[in-house]
Amino acid sequence: MVTQIVAGRVYDYDRVVGRGAVSGAGFALPVSMCLGEGDRIYVVDRGSEYIPGAPWNRVAHGSRVGVFTIGGEQEDEEWVSEFGKYGDAAGELIWPAGVALDSDGNAYVTDEWLNRVSVFDRAGNFVTHWGSEGSGPGQFSGPSGILIDDQDTVYVVDGRNHRVQRLATDGTYLGEFGGLGSGEGQFNAPWGLTQDAEGYLYVADHKNNRVQKLTAAGEFVAQYGSYGEGRGQLNRPADVAVDPDGDIYICDWGNSRVQVFTQEGRFLTSLVGDAQELSKWARPVVNASPQVLLRRREVKNIEVEWRLALPCAVEYDAARGRLLIADTHRNRIQIYNKVKGYVSAQRNL
Repeated sequence: MVTQIVAGRVYDYDRVVGRGAVSGAGFALPVSMCLGEGDRIYVVDRGSEYIPGAPWNRVAHGSRVGVFTIGGEQEDEEWVSEFGKYGDAAGELIWPAGVALDSDGNAYVTDEWLNRVSVFDRAGNFVTHWGSEGSGPGQFSGPSGILIDDQDTVYVVDGRNHRVQRLATDGTYLGEFGGLGSGEGQFNAPWGLTQDAEGYLYVADHKNNRVQKLTAAGEFVAQYGSYGEGRGQLNRPADVAVDPDGDIYICDWGNSRVQVFTQEGRFLTSLVGDAQELSKWARPVVNASPQVLLRRREVKNIEVEWRLALPCAVEYDAARGRLLIADTHRNRIQIYNKVKGYVSAQRNL
């Protein structure tokens, strides 16, 4: 449903943003996002890069962070800039996985392959990188999710070490929590994470098919979800977001949906994608090709195109009261508004 009303909450589908692209206005396998100043959104692409002058097979696996503005009105979205490219040299990325901003607007990007965090300034210029492969303090094995709190403490999900590390913005090790297992406070290949207004952390415990709520020191508080495809169940959750009301949004990657829970763990609803209209950037590409238009008209049921496909990331934009979902395998972002003061028409007129 385009508008879902559940337990006093209203989730209203707004629009879809993006299309497949190797640079500029579009996405190439967007795997994570973070919110910047105003309506700026930083999107990590783990897709393809066009290599001019190369042989026939001239598209290599590439990586970047794209910067976009997504305003409050329909089609009010623009590409701003990008930084990073494929490679293992300073300022380059191979498997970028997460992005976060510090209080000065510098961007920190995790790299699962290079086992490091790269730092870029507000203009996208490379500053430094830190971290190396290993399991010791300040070392990584598959770093993915990253967040930076109000005190500029950096939390990095160290996926294959099954832990979360706390670090300073210069990479100085401050502490860690977790460890391989399925018990309270343990992880199995964790991925994304977020923090709520009260300072609690939420970690997408990927292979344990749950999200754990913990204190900033890593003490277990609560768990959401269990394995399955039913209501309130999860299959390899990839990310999590929390809104100012305390509602929890879990990116249910393996089930191609976002599951919504209350703080108490009560399941509310599922968001499965409602992109019935093409995006601002996709529409002219489709309309420019008569053959593409013909092929689309031959499809018996185009509803599959509306739906999410293995989404990897969620972010809640409190300023706009909206949820952004990285619809990863469709190279786009789907947006739902959480509507306040919603009034429905009387049914007995």
